[in-house]
Order: sequence, then C-alpha cells, then structure tokens
Amino acid sequence: MSDADNAFAQATDNLISLYRSIERSTLDLPLVSFMPVLIFFWSILKFYFFFVVGLLLIVPTNLVILIRNLFPGHWRYRPFFLRHLYYAWLWIWRGEAPTGPAIFVRPLSNIFMKGHFEHRLRRLRFEILLRDGLSDATRSALLTRVDAALERWKSPKFAAVFFTVLLPGILSFPSWYKQLAEFLGSLGMQMPTEIVVSFASQHMSNIALRLLALFSLGYLLAIPVTAFLAKRGLFIGREPDRICFPGGQEGSGAYFKEKEILGGVGLHAREAPIDLWLLALAISLGVVGQLLVWDDYIAWVQMQYHNLGLEFAPQLKSQMAIQTFLIYVLLFALIVVAAFRRRKTGRA
Repeated sequence: MSDADNAFAQATDNLISLYRSIERSTLDLPLVSFMPVLIFFWSILKFYFFFVVGLLLIVPTNLVILIRNLFPGHWRYRPFFLRHLYYAWLWIWRGEAPTGPAIFVRPLSNIFMKGHFEHRLRRLRFEILLRDGLSDATRSALLTRVDAALERWKSPKFAAVFFTVLLPGILSFPSWYKQLAEFLGSLGMQMPTEIVVSFASQHMSNIALRLLALFSLGYLLAIPVTAFLAKRGLFIGREPDRICFPGGQEGSGAYFKEKEILGGVGLHAREAPIDLWLLALAISLGVVGQLLVWDDYIAWVQMQYHNLGLEFAPQLKSQMAIQTFLIYVLLFALIVVAAFRRRKTGRA
C-alpha cells in the first residue's frame, strides 16, 4: 500500500471509531429530560440571591476580612456573585451560545449528531473518490466502508420528517384531541388547554396575553437550541450529567480529535453554528415583537404602576426604550464574541 492508501485507511478507521464512541455515550441518555431547565433556573435563583446579598454585604464583609488579614493568618475573601459572573463569561469565552438549556429531547439531539457525522463522512467520501494516488482496490474498499457508515448515520431529511411525522400528527390531532376531551369529560375533568385558557382569561389582561403570544415563538426555539447544546456537550466532554452545559467543560474533546484525523488527509471542516443562528433568530423575533407591541407593553407597565399606587413618570418610557435597546445590543454582541471564540478555541 502506498502512503496515500495508508493515510486514508487510517483516517477512515479512526473517524468511524470516534463516531462510534460518541454514539455509544448517548445510549444511556433519557428520551426526554426536564433536569437541564431545572438546573438552569436553580442557577439563576442562586445568582439572584447572591447578587442581592452581595450588593449589601460584599464591601463590609471583605473590609472585615482585610482587617483580619493584617494579622497572622489568612481568611478567604468573599466574592459572592462574582464567581457566577465569571462562569457566565467563561461560557461565552469558550465559544458557547449566550443562553441556557431548556427541555432535552434525545431524538432531536441525535438528528444534529447524525447530521454532523454524515457531513464529515460525505466530505471524506468525495476526497477518497477524487484523490489521486489511491489504488483502485483501496479506493473501492474505503468507499464501501464509508457508504456503510453513511447508511448507519443517515440523518432524516426535513421532507421525510414532515411527511412521516409532522403531517400525520397534524392531520390526526383533531380526532385524538376530541377523543381525549370526551374521555376527560366523562370523568368530569377539563382538558389542560381549557384550564390554561380559563386561568389566563381570569388572571391576565388582554395586553399580557398578546405579549405572551408574540414572545412564545421565540421561546419554542429553546428546545432545538438545547438539543444542539447537548450535541456539543457530547463532542466536548460526553459526561451524561453535563452534556447540556458545554460552556462548563474545558478543552475541545472530540472536535480536536476529528480535526486531527481529517487534517491527516488534508481535509478541513467546521461545524455550522446552528445554536448561534437559532439564538439570533429568537432575539430578532423578540425585537420585532417588542416593536409591534411596544405601546401595549408601556400600557401594561403603567397598569402595574397604577396597581401598586405608584406614578409612572413620562421619562420612564424613554429610559425603558434605552434599556431594552442596550439589552438587545448586548445579546447580539455576546453572539458575535461566542462565534469568534468558537473558531479560536477549535470547539467546532
């Protein structure tokens, strides 16, 4: 075998072996898990608690520690919420999307994972097919092996998913919804949707309902973003309890190994930043929704001030507009930083 034959045979074996080990780590993952979103919200609550406590106590507490450290011995300073801010910044600096996980759905994460495998294997297949210097026997054997791997990790196309899953589900939704409603009605129970609608109509104003309807679409994108975060966590660390938190893991994991394998045969490929694209889309929808319901939003805030017995000063409207604009600018800036750092760190 020539050097080219050896290089491509080794690259094919190592790449398929790497993908098998990644897929093996998904076998014990739950089908659906709410733990990522619970952990995320618990972290937000902890940060808010330490932030409030820190604003009140960080200066006097550390002043006492400073005076104590003037004498022999040493006490550790209390940063309170600074550790949480450092974790958030480290998340962005490692090239991860400035968002947290929501509900984890394993089939959706597997689609992203198989799509990654398929894209790299097809690129390798084209290189094997077109590369000069490979013997016919080696080329045929490698193509057969890559084709078998592609058949195994073939990602479902959108059209196939739509016609086999989404469309039948949409068409059958009225019938099974009616059957479920009749069954619950025979038990003297209401449908969950009826309970939610009844609760919303009694406890939420029309303005709040419009705001909720406009922003709900953006939040639905959190589920595919979570699936993509889990896919990245598999490539970086493959720890089952941390796959939805790739920003909390160091190194580049399988991304580095994959680049090393493909680089051995002169191939270079990068992962499409789908999570950054979806997050930018969600933020853009938020901007559009904010502009469409801005007057309703101001009216809702005025109503809340009135209910609390406070006066809504006219200058508060301009201050709210400036704050909202700065928040969206900050979010887009964090996305740009994450995209830049992702290329620098090699975690793609």
